[in-house]
Amino acid sequence: MFASIRTKLITILLILGVLPNLVVGFFAYETASDALLFQARQQVGNIGEKTAQQIDAFFKELKKDINLLSEYPFIQLAFLQFEFGQKLDTIQNVLTDYRDKNDYFNAIYLADLTGDSIVSDKYSARNRRDFPDRNWLKSRMDKGLVLSDITFSGPEGTPKILLTAPVHDFEDRNRQVGLLVFDIRLSSFTRYVSSLKIGEGGYGFLWDHNGFAVYHPDVGYVFNKNIGEKGDRAFRLLLDKMREGENGFGSYFLDGAQKNMFFTPCKTKQWSVGIVLETSKIMSDILKLRRSMISFTSLICVLILFVSFFFVRSIIRPVSRLMEGARAIGKGNLEHVITIDSGDEFVRLAEEFNNMSSTLRNSMNEIIELKTFNDDILRSVSSGIITVDRNNCITSCNEVAGTLLHLDTDHLDSLATPQLNNIKSVLQSTLSNNRPALNVEIELDGDNGRRPRFMELNTSLLRNNSGEIIGAIADIRDISRRKEIEVEMIRVEKLASLGELSAGMAHEIRNPLAGMKTSAQVLTKRLNRESSKILVDGIIASIDRMNETVTNLLNFSRPKAPCPAPSDLPELIDLSLLMLRINLKKSNIELRLDYGESVPLAMIDKEQIKQVCINLILNAVKAMPRGGVLSISVRGCRQLTQDYVEVSFTDTGTGIKKEHMSKIFDPFFTCDPKGTGLGLSIVQKLLEENNGYIQIDSRVGRGTRATVMLPVA
Repeated sequence: MFASIRTKLITILLILGVLPNLVVGFFAYETASDALLFQARQQVGNIGEKTAQQIDAFFKELKKDINLLSEYPFIQLAFLQFEFGQKLDTIQNVLTDYRDKNDYFNAIYLADLTGDSIVSDKYSARNRRDFPDRNWLKSRMDKGLVLSDITFSGPEGTPKILLTAPVHDFEDRNRQVGLLVFDIRLSSFTRYVSSLKIGEGGYGFLWDHNGFAVYHPDVGYVFNKNIGEKGDRAFRLLLDKMREGENGFGSYFLDGAQKNMFFTPCKTKQWSVGIVLETSKIMSDILKLRRSMISFTSLICVLILFVSFFFVRSIIRPVSRLMEGARAIGKGNLEHVITIDSGDEFVRLAEEFNNMSSTLRNSMNEIIELKTFNDDILRSVSSGIITVDRNNCITSCNEVAGTLLHLDTDHLDSLATPQLNNIKSVLQSTLSNNRPALNVEIELDGDNGRRPRFMELNTSLLRNNSGEIIGAIADIRDISRRKEIEVEMIRVEKLASLGELSAGMAHEIRNPLAGMKTSAQVLTKRLNRESSKILVDGIIASIDRMNETVTNLLNFSRPKAPCPAPSDLPELIDLSLLMLRINLKKSNIELRLDYGESVPLAMIDKEQIKQVCINLILNAVKAMPRGGVLSISVRGCRQLTQDYVEVSFTDTGTGIKKEHMSKIFDPFFTCDPKGTGLGLSIVQKLLEENNGYIQIDSRVGRGTRATVMLPVA
């Protein structure tokens, strides 16, 4: 239908040309609405102000009349005549004539200084003994001209307002003799509001600043102080403004309809005149215009939809096929081909899209092959490999590096450990100095109190095809075992020399000790005094202790050859604990045993390994002088290519200081003043003789764990 996208766009722009007309119509509607509301506000405001002025003028007229009448000589002489008991017919006729001329009075009368009525017009004769306004009048003496609030009289409770003026003595103008009282019907004031003709749905009302309506077309609102609860919040705010005597205009909702209200205060009385118009009545013409505009706009929209249906379909189909192709490529289907036969620019776009897909497919295959090759290399090498960019941010990390450094290689962005920071600092130095770092040894803290590990680090710069530096690479190797072997070799050399020396010294010391002990025993038999025998027995005990130390030294330097046999380690441990039960109970040690299921037999010398267990348990007891928990576990495990039985002794004692950890297997090293320093040395020697080894991990204040590894039978 349309030859090209350009034609389609031109057609759409022509259709959208209708929008300016809609915008202009909208602003015209808004402008007309504002103008009409402004005009209505002006007109209603003028009506309200004129009504308030009429009420004020009526008050002024009443005040003027009562002032003139109170100065009338007959009125002043009436109080003197009343004192002498004379008739007041003349005064009554004067009051009646004045009331006949004005139809807004309930009564006109004179009251003496006690508030009692002495004479009134003929239509409202007052009873001196039953006069409801007496107290109020008495309280208004010497107050000058006084206008009361709304009061009620009669059995029907007719609302009224009292206006009083002082009456002075005819001869002495400074002496007040009574009051002239106008009893005015409230309707005389509200008639100015009730007579307003505002139009359909409009009305006026009179609002007292004490919070109620003096007049309202709906009698349910008159003298009702809860009128605000019938409207919304805006209505209550407008009533509050009227109560404060403000002049204003506002809209609100009342009885489900939106209304507009103008209000202005009276100057003489604390009243406000309010005029209400329903918004729908004000806006009737504008609403007709809006309905016409909506109908016209709807017709235009229908025409646009009808015309657009035909050419939008010609756009949607090729666009949908392009979207399907993009979605397929996004999911990894680079074999997808887009076919469009619309005969416009979409055909060319589809061809370019297919060419791009083919290029992506070829590039992706090359990238996958290269990545697979690189991954195979990184996975195959025995060293840990870490690469960083020029900002020293990690870009790759092989599995070996992750294992050595306990890293999660799937989340490179969040890698941050003390071990890794040490390596990154070396890489940063390589990037800063543009020089590789070779054979850098890094000591890493062991986990959970274990012995530290040692890594050898070599770094070099990474360059692209142009020779530009794009980062650095680190080659990491775990040399902990090598360091242990080096330390072990040094220790073995020391122990060999020490063993030869110890054996010679032991023989040289043992012979004199034997002679000393024999002499002491002979001396004991010849002594008769008991105190002397005690001293000699002490000498013999000391000689026995020295002899025991010499024996341990000989066992350390030249232990007897083991006789290995398949042995049940849990049974051996139970036997050792039985021998030491008194020590455990005396030291208040809680024992926890954890023997794994199907623990294999160990190929060991029972007596030698029993000595190892006894020494380790005694060490744990000494480390917990105030009691604690000793946990012993036995389980099978595999280390590299050999199976072992792992025996773990864990206490909650004082722990071993970090600086002492490297010396604990040295002969004669001890922190116990009563110890010989040969216990752990003998343990290690016996384990070596039984093809086993021991590891000790400790934290000060947390406790020590001794792990013994023995070969499986």
